[in-house]
Amino acid sequence: MNDSDRKIRIAAFAALEKLVLAGGGCVNWNDIARGFQFEGKIVYFASRPRGIFKPRQMMSALSIKTSIPRANRNSWYDDQFLSSQDDPNKNFGLLRYEFTRAGPTDYTNRALRNAWECKSPLIYFAGVSESVYQPHFPVWIEDYLEEEGCVLVSSGDLKNDIENPKRAFLEQIDPSYSLVRYRQRNHQNWFSTRVRAAYGWRCAFSGLPVRNLLVGAHIVPDRYDGPASVKNGMCMSTLHHAAFDADLLGVDPDFRIHVSSRLRDKADGELLTTLKGLDKQKLLHLPDRQHDWPGRDFLKQRYDMFLEMQV
Repeated sequence: MNDSDRKIRIAAFAALEKLVLAGGGCVNWNDIARGFQFEGKIVYFASRPRGIFKPRQMMSALSIKTSIPRANRNSWYDDQFLSSQDDPNKNFGLLRYEFTRAGPTDYTNRALRNAWECKSPLIYFAGVSESVYQPHFPVWIEDYLEEEGCVLVSSGDLKNDIENPKRAFLEQIDPSYSLVRYRQRNHQNWFSTRVRAAYGWRCAFSGLPVRNLLVGAHIVPDRYDGPASVKNGMCMSTLHHAAFDADLLGVDPDFRIHVSSRLRDKADGELLTTLKGLDKQKLLHLPDRQHDWPGRDFLKQRYDMFLEMQV
């Protein structure tokens, strides 16, 4: 990755992180349009008329963008995900994003190709309502399909704190991603990213807003055929996720938390006291959009499993 581009991407991700937390997971276009400060100058995140955007200070694209879906259609990115049936070569779970119609020689398409060749992370702004976007970042271009006029986009996390520019990208995720294994799991990576974004990057149990300590977790686990749907997910801190996975915490269909007797009967430190204090409390944080709230059927199925483990 070009060194100047790397520094700008770090600054962009850090600035966008603040907007996302302030906006509850979504960002108004007016805030996106203001851009961010880098070395005393304004750099823009995106362009309103164009889906692919390269700031003039950069060599390759910084962001891609889609508007809200047309009436009577599913969410755009639900329509655009490749399934295992669509793609026998195990690209499933990747997002299909079409080029600008002007063709591969268009400067924005060239900027997108540069990002692919440099294995540079981008921002994906997904439209959720008029002039409101849900940012997903970082995302990567896995494949550039010139004849088909599209790229295949993957989602993942940085290994390092994006707010620490001295460390971020220095140990960037291996560009190969252990390709076959990574692609097989890519629908889960997108699921985790979308769940955390829906919750405004805050833990449902505690409200914790520290991105690097959050996971987008299944309610009904993948091993029980729980779908990779936002309604089958909750954003949790790594601690709450571990407790939820171990059936030490349960959530009933009314969003009320239940603590296992295996925790309630222990007394050892303030952290444990905090966990026990969740018993019979409602989830602290839910998505702003009720459409993204946990599905009650998923909660009931998982809560029944939790109760079985209490016997």
